[in-house]
Amino acid sequence: MSAATESVTIQQLDPLGTLDGRPVSVASAFGIFALATVMTFLHSQIIVHLWMAGASLMLIGTATALMIFATGPLRAPFSGEMHAVVIGLLIMAYALSSAALGSGGSMKTDIWAPLIIGIACMALAPYRPVVELVAAGVTASIFVGFVALVSYSVSRLDAPAMIVILAAMTPVLTMSLGGSAFAFSLAKTHVRWEFRARRAARRQLDREQVSVARSVQQDRVTILNRDVVPLFVDITQRGIISPDDRARAAQYSESIRELMVTELNRSWLESVVANSFGALDDGNRVQDPHRLAAAMTSSQRTALRAAVLAVANGDELDPESVRLVIEKTATGATIIVTGTVTSSESSWRSSLAPYLAVLRVVFTGLRISYRSPSLIVRFTYDTP
Repeated sequence: MSAATESVTIQQLDPLGTLDGRPVSVASAFGIFALATVMTFLHSQIIVHLWMAGASLMLIGTATALMIFATGPLRAPFSGEMHAVVIGLLIMAYALSSAALGSGGSMKTDIWAPLIIGIACMALAPYRPVVELVAAGVTASIFVGFVALVSYSVSRLDAPAMIVILAAMTPVLTMSLGGSAFAFSLAKTHVRWEFRARRAARRQLDREQVSVARSVQQDRVTILNRDVVPLFVDITQRGIISPDDRARAAQYSESIRELMVTELNRSWLESVVANSFGALDDGNRVQDPHRLAAAMTSSQRTALRAAVLAVANGDELDPESVRLVIEKTATGATIIVTGTVTSSESSWRSSLAPYLAVLRVVFTGLRISYRSPSLIVRFTYDTP
């Protein structure tokens, strides 16, 4: 198992793919609560402690609500603490459900609770690293086995204790390990694909350098043919250089120098914003005095580029109002994006939700401040 695949999540590697697959997690959460409710109702006649059964359902409801809430696109990434809370609540619910049956428990009445724990482990596989998924599954199965052993000691079962324990542990262990294997395989495939894509992109960039250089040279020649050559022709025909000719030559020289210096100093972010929104006369569309845009990773650049293009091509924000400021901090940099909203809150939140979800994953500390019609989005990243 490589370090790249064991320390990252599917949500980090493929945020949009995880967002598309989120309905599976939501459906699993609803299915868990529905299964628990139905099974509790079917076994209501043999339940000895009703309050324990009710408390068990409350814990399951809380765990499933947290699954739905915490996997939402505006709350990404799904944290390890939330993962532990969800699985822990389901284990406690299993213990209360088993205790509610008293001595009347059996393998048939108790099997559904380990099943919902296994479903939860599998549904949360895209959101946590493989190592954590395996550790959570093994730990949960151990606790489930202990609860099954305690239940066996107070119930009247003819089956051997080991059979009861294995029957309880198997759904949790198999489903959690199955989800971990799926996450590992998907992460490994994605890392391999990304490596090949980057290598192909580098080769393509090397092939295009010559044509790009030729294109840039042609642009400079076009400027010279448009402005400078007519001046030289005019001077040649007249045979004398006037003060006006000197002024025009100085103006053309300064314009070309400023253009070349501007393009040389322009960062990739300034180029993306200029191409998307168009250049502004005030030059304040992007403010990056410390040149920190270059410190972003390839994933961060891709996510920010996609968000900029989405805003430029959409009608949720006024394009003329969009500004980006990158400020230096003690640990890295903070990006502040401001704009004026021209649509309803539900409309812009719905349209920008996928892009904000990706930004939450690849950057840190994303915060949204909205006071109609002003929208401010802040997020941070590390710099060398």
